Amino acid sequence: MDKEVRESYLELWSLCTDTGRPLRHRYRALRAAFERVAHERMLNVSLQATDLAARINYLAAQFSLDDGCRNALHTFRLTSNGVMNRCKEPDADEFLRDVRSVAEAYQVILAAPIPKELAELLPEKKRKSSMKRAKMELPRRIRVSFEWADEEFLYVHPVDEVSEECWKVRYNVLGVNDEFTEGVAGFWRHAPLNLIDAWRNEDGTYTPAFIVLDPDYLVDISALAECYRDYGSHPANYLMSRLVPIDNVRPLLLGNIANLFLDEWIYAGDEEPDYLECMKKAFRQYPIELAVCEELLDAEKEKAFFQDCKMHFEHIRQTVKETFLAAGYRLDKSDAVLEPSYICEALGIQGRLDYMQRDMSSFIEMKSGKADEYAIKGKIEPKENNRVQMLLYMAVLEYNMNIGHKKQHPYLLYTRYPLLYPAQASWAQVRRIIALRNRIVANEYGTQMHNHPSYTAELLAQINPTALNQKKMQGRFWEQYLAPAILNFQKKLSSLSALEKAYVYSLYNFVTKELYTSKSGDVDSESRTGASTLWLSTLDEKREAGEILYDLRITDNQASLPHKPTITLRIPEYDESFLPNFRLGDVVVLYERNHLADNVTNKLVIKGNIERLTTTEVCIRLRASQRNLSVFPMESLYAMEHDYMDTTFRSMYLGISAFMDANKQRKELLLGQRKPCFDEEILSKNAHFIDDFERVATKAYSAKDYFLLVGPPGTGKTSRALRRMVEKFYANPDTQILLLAYTNRAVDEICSSLETIVPSVDYIRIGSELSCDERYRGRLVENVLASYDKRRDVRQRLTACRVYVGTVASLSSKTELFKLKRFDVAIVDEATQILEPQLLWLLSAKSSDGRDAVGKFILIGDHKQLPAVVLQSKEESEVFDEGLRRMGLFNLKDSLFERLYRSHLSEGDSLALDMLCRQGRMHPDVASFPNQAFYGGRLEPVGLPHQMEEISAPVLFLPSQRDTENLSGKTNRYEARMVADWAERIWMESPDSFDPHHTLGIITPYRSQIALIRKELQAKGILALNEISVDTVERYQGSERDVILYSFCVNHRYQLKFLPNLTEENGVLIDRKLNVALTRARRRLIMMGVPEILTENAIYAQLISAYDRKE
Repeated sequence: MDKEVRESYLELWSLCTDTGRPLRHRYRALRAAFERVAHERMLNVSLQATDLAARINYLAAQFSLDDGCRNALHTFRLTSNGVMNRCKEPDADEFLRDVRSVAEAYQVILAAPIPKELAELLPEKKRKSSMKRAKMELPRRIRVSFEWADEEFLYVHPVDEVSEECWKVRYNVLGVNDEFTEGVAGFWRHAPLNLIDAWRNEDGTYTPAFIVLDPDYLVDISALAECYRDYGSHPANYLMSRLVPIDNVRPLLLGNIANLFLDEWIYAGDEEPDYLECMKKAFRQYPIELAVCEELLDAEKEKAFFQDCKMHFEHIRQTVKETFLAAGYRLDKSDAVLEPSYICEALGIQGRLDYMQRDMSSFIEMKSGKADEYAIKGKIEPKENNRVQMLLYMAVLEYNMNIGHKKQHPYLLYTRYPLLYPAQASWAQVRRIIALRNRIVANEYGTQMHNHPSYTAELLAQINPTALNQKKMQGRFWEQYLAPAILNFQKKLSSLSALEKAYVYSLYNFVTKELYTSKSGDVDSESRTGASTLWLSTLDEKREAGEILYDLRITDNQASLPHKPTITLRIPEYDESFLPNFRLGDVVVLYERNHLADNVTNKLVIKGNIERLTTTEVCIRLRASQRNLSVFPMESLYAMEHDYMDTTFRSMYLGISAFMDANKQRKELLLGQRKPCFDEEILSKNAHFIDDFERVATKAYSAKDYFLLVGPPGTGKTSRALRRMVEKFYANPDTQILLLAYTNRAVDEICSSLETIVPSVDYIRIGSELSCDERYRGRLVENVLASYDKRRDVRQRLTACRVYVGTVASLSSKTELFKLKRFDVAIVDEATQILEPQLLWLLSAKSSDGRDAVGKFILIGDHKQLPAVVLQSKEESEVFDEGLRRMGLFNLKDSLFERLYRSHLSEGDSLALDMLCRQGRMHPDVASFPNQAFYGGRLEPVGLPHQMEEISAPVLFLPSQRDTENLSGKTNRYEARMVADWAERIWMESPDSFDPHHTLGIITPYRSQIALIRKELQAKGILALNEISVDTVERYQGSERDVILYSFCVNHRYQLKFLPNLTEENGVLIDRKLNVALTRARRRLIMMGVPEILTENAIYAQLISAYDRKE
């Protein structure tokens, strides 16, 4: 029996014998242990197993577990769900029964018998009950796992109960659910399904009204509605929407302004809103959009646009002041909720409404565009896509909030006419819409599962006029207005070379896999991931991950403020093991949670950002003002969780589209078919450099295409190198500069560097107030333009500014800027943390004159520090196309920086690549191990005073011992106490000069260990120690302290699989995570860990042998 198998069984034995530990905690540990074993057996499996039920069914099929074993595991799953959701009290006998179920599964999965000492603790296996399933009323939603289908039935396993046999589910029943027949071919084995409004037939079979494929993959209601076009509703319309950018922004801009008007009229008191004041608000809210909209550059079109704005303002006034009050309309603006969000797991959709009555009896979806003026002569009818939206919102209220569609009063408001249209339900149409959704989801799943260019080529080939024109339209409207966009996409795709197509398809597959995982989720070694955690994770799982704050009470309701509305809530005292994982600026969802069953799928959801956060309260900046106080009842309890947005995916898809349309030379450059060029004259004139920073700045200046700079820890890549580059470029009065980074903290550092330049640099920052350091908020575009009220002045101000700064994400939401400006150079910091498709939109975009929107680009990073966050495994993101591999693209989890770096390194190209080697952060003894192990000994100290000090034992490794008390393995109380003792010792060395923000920092991999360390620090009774930053390696990248204490917190061998983050260079393995942890310290580094386990990792063994000490 090998070590891992023995450890797995030992874990079960410990769970049985550790009777002093609460049974609820042992259930959580048992669940985590089994989840880990299941995950390890599915690492390279394409199946998107979003929940434990799917994984159990997969393992049962893969390892031929008998029905008894499979059902026993499902019994364990359901029991543990009840315990971890606090809906059921744990029972000792049931716990031992479930340990037996897991052990018997291990026996087959691990191919090793149950050890005798464990078997003796387990109860005897009970005989199978012959009881028949009791008759019971079926719930409206039944979750099942798909096995196979024939022409009449789906064969499924129920998820919320244990069944000896597959259920048979009738489909293709005319007038009942025949709409779903076509989509069944796209179902995959173990796919999760929701059966909605099913009944049980006398023969024991089931007939549902709706069959929803993978309901955890939420499709946005507006995106689904946009699949309904004048020419048809083909699933490929969904693909086209994500890959074809909207050229005409005028309708979007008008729609946004109309929404602002609606808000103003809904919340108007006795004094009516003034049109000009409203337009000023619109101007403050959309300054760049209004300033650069191409249609508004023509004087006549500009005049017509503002006439339209005035018309919509008057029509909204008329609707709210008159129509709302007319007989038959059930609308009361005094009891309105604006922009409520809904997550409907039942139907696999999500969306946000414009207006809803608080009791959800009535709602309005507003449209500023045209209705259907031609379907019925002399009559205005809603467009089909608008009607689809209404039907889906009605279905959300029906299945989420249990408000029958016959009791609802939905309205479509066309502000162009005005027309307040009462919508009517058609459940047959809803079935057809959900059937279309199923086909879209099947395409998404197929893309990420096959992960092959040929599959994607076939899929995208469906974007053609013949396939999409389902209604067989002809004539001028089709030929001049509808078909060209389809033909243009097809033409761009077909004109690509074989290499370019392989690149596009590979990127598309990668992004789609990331999107699918971010939505439906997965279970990694540590916790569940993805948006589906909001409803799939138990309360205990959310607590352990720190992904929820609950039992919150409102202390200050400022939701009615027209500008920057907020809600402040008191955070209760949780038990010491709970450590919330929220930060300032995080996007969150807030909902009422007065009962255990309350969650985002059955409550009205309000979205916002965290503006202020302490241990006792949280203040949330709301997305929309809510002047109706009853939206937030004071007596209610609330919960807050992270919102999972997919806006970055939208920009990645558009980046792929931009590449298809990019200039030929830029494509060749990005695909390695053309080498970057340099101005040799500039280099020859500057053959001698005063320092490293002048050398790299000159290389960057001489580059005509791109330049790469490697900046190891402490080498001044941002504070010195980037600043010197900006100075050099800014000296030319015609040069336009764009500065980007991945995180807002890195952008803050860029701003800090810019502020030191003399004479001062005029720059504008793109981003939000909440994610920007207070010192630089005056530079935010909204604040810079706050005093401007004319479009011409805004254009002049934006044009005059030559330096723009922001994150990649914030700039991708302001693409209008590239219609106004062309940047001569883009400097990207943290480039190794940015995925290639995230940068593609920037590097492929064209300016209004057809040239590259960015002339040349400088990438600054360190491929030996933490990489970009990727949800899929390295096996799943690997590239197999020979042409792409020849150009250096081996894995899409790697950044563009890494790909270009490897290419130039292999060619020995010294022009396009440089490295900073003098570091001013670490004492030479602290730098010694990472320098030798990871940087080949190339790092040299600058020679700053702290680097010249004689320090006794600047680096220590202190042996700890395994902590078997915590069964999850994510805490080690011995190391926590050692950390606290050392923190106290360091404080006592110089209590007067001790600065918790500079003197000492503590790093550890797990949140549970962070909580335990904080507890031990608090027990010391020294206030300064309570302010020390205790965080993960990921949170510490970019930071430094005089002294770093590092708790490895590894109690089990299996943790060694997940702790490192490995890359390789010239045959040398490099642990990127360890490198970051070791290089945060300026003067001293003290590590604690269990050497018997850590030394089984070659890099850790080398580290420990270098620094192992006894106290």
